[in-house]
Amino acid sequence: MMRLRHAILGVAAITALGACVPASGETKPPVAAAAPAAAQAAAVTGIEAFRGSWVGASQGEGDTRRAAALVIDASADGGLFLRWRSAEGPRDGADNDDQLKMRENTAVFAPGKSPNVWTAKLDSGAQAKARLEGSVLTTELTAKSGGKTELQTYRRTLTAPGKLSLHYTRTVGGKVENTIDADFVKLP
Repeated sequence: MMRLRHAILGVAAITALGACVPASGETKPPVAAAAPAAAQAAAVTGIEAFRGSWVGASQGEGDTRRAAALVIDASADGGLFLRWRSAEGPRDGADNDDQLKMRENTAVFAPGKSPNVWTAKLDSGAQAKARLEGSVLTTELTAKSGGKTELQTYRRTLTAPGKLSLHYTRTVGGKVENTIDADFVKLP
């Protein structure tokens, strides 16, 4: 039953993401996508290796189950675009099992002064910074919450061609409030 519910959450996240069209408007898969996996892994590096639409499911602390969708794109001027959506539902057998929470955020990052570093200010007022180091794309969002500094860190690591893992932490006032680990696959 739990796998069925995770599948339903996954479908909800994918549906919520819509057509998965990146900021560039590109709707065709990159040419490298047609190459064999080994050749693709060798040919695609940097932010290009992250570029595309991703879907996954997560295991967080507590009873919450999540499915998520993510779009990563790069612009011709060196900017970075991220859109993530998640569908969250309670654990199996919970009284409020019919409640589904949807979350979404979009960030358009300007190129930083250093290569592979980007900055943005979100509509919520949060400051965001992204940096790419090898196979790891880290995004940090910083905001004030109840007079305390809140830091959300999304560490996305390419684990294989077309596979990505996420480690998320939310810290408020220097104390870790929650963590989430998720595995994503790239959509063709």
